[in-house]
Amino acid sequence: MDLGDYFGNRMPTQEKKRTLAVIDAMRMMGTGVAAVGERELNYGLGFLEDTVKRGKFDLVCANLRSKRDSSLVFPPYVIKKIAGTRIGFLGLLDDDPRKVGVFEQLEDIYVSGYMEAAQNYLPELRAKSDVVVALAHIGLGNSRTLAEKLPGFDVILAGHGTDRTPLAEKIGETIVVKSESKSSALGTLLLGIDVNNKISGFEGQTLTLTKAGKVNPDVDRIVKTCEDQEKMRDKLLARRKIELPNIPRRPEVVAAEGYLGWETCKTCHGAIYEKWSTDPHSQAFATLAKDDKWNDPACLPCHTTGYELAAQKDSVDVRPEMWNVQCEACHGMGTHHGRGVASPVPESVCLKCHTAQWSPKWNYQEALKKINHGRDMMVTRNVAAAKSEGEE
Repeated sequence: MDLGDYFGNRMPTQEKKRTLAVIDAMRMMGTGVAAVGERELNYGLGFLEDTVKRGKFDLVCANLRSKRDSSLVFPPYVIKKIAGTRIGFLGLLDDDPRKVGVFEQLEDIYVSGYMEAAQNYLPELRAKSDVVVALAHIGLGNSRTLAEKLPGFDVILAGHGTDRTPLAEKIGETIVVKSESKSSALGTLLLGIDVNNKISGFEGQTLTLTKAGKVNPDVDRIVKTCEDQEKMRDKLLARRKIELPNIPRRPEVVAAEGYLGWETCKTCHGAIYEKWSTDPHSQAFATLAKDDKWNDPACLPCHTTGYELAAQKDSVDVRPEMWNVQCEACHGMGTHHGRGVASPVPESVCLKCHTAQWSPKWNYQEALKKINHGRDMMVTRNVAAAKSEGEE
């Protein structure tokens, strides 16, 4: 079983190929049923449906609906008969607008409450199955609450988030297991089934995965082919200006802590964005292509925005929407708007990257004259406003 978020990041040019490699590996592993996570909506419903066919597994979700007629986009559940026991799998997706709000605007879909969906389908699934399992892409805390409020589930396999249950736990009569994220661990659950097809015992744990061990040559070939294609593609992308899609954002979608990217800043600061787009800072990532340095941890902090967050996760995979030296690299996180660095940016901020080693001829005052977008734009706006008031 897979509990969702097996797709890559939202930008197709960066992650779409990698997603297909993951799906091929899932097919080789024998994945039978999968839930829908918010990442599975990254490339649109058409791509998701085609990819599931490629993976040859069942996709279930009881609360992802079409805006046209409120019908379900995918089957709410599937029943598998294993060794004479009917096991029903119900898919649930987190309805948090910060996670799914963007997709509700991009696609003709919406996510209804997962608790209500579980209440609606549980009696039907209970009548048709000997064992009922929730594939719950709602997080561990919500899964525990689900077990408390709806004791009709025999098993809840929890996805979504980086926490885990080292051992399978029992809440009331419901067994709950969560195996962390990003394929860092494998959750196992062994059920004892008696002659009446009821659970008589269980044993489960979370196994941390390491690079040690036997390499599967078929999977290894898929991974290496994908890596080679990515390297060539990234090299080409880094040499040209990236045009990113206009992705709508609502306040509740971007309420979480973190960097928002130039697209969000542009919403209110369009004139400043136009000025920045002609500045060398807007092409900082492209300069790494000259020496094949686009994934070098020593270079990325000064050629991208918010790299420290990726570095905390031991990753050099910087999302394209965070390429280049953007507004937040100098003025602070967009989620701290109003508490960030004022304009003009003090020299101490610039010196983090413009060191004597890398910018020996760099001069703060001269550099400030070339950028100057914040103060110049503000003065122009104030003069225009004063003139307008005088005319009135």
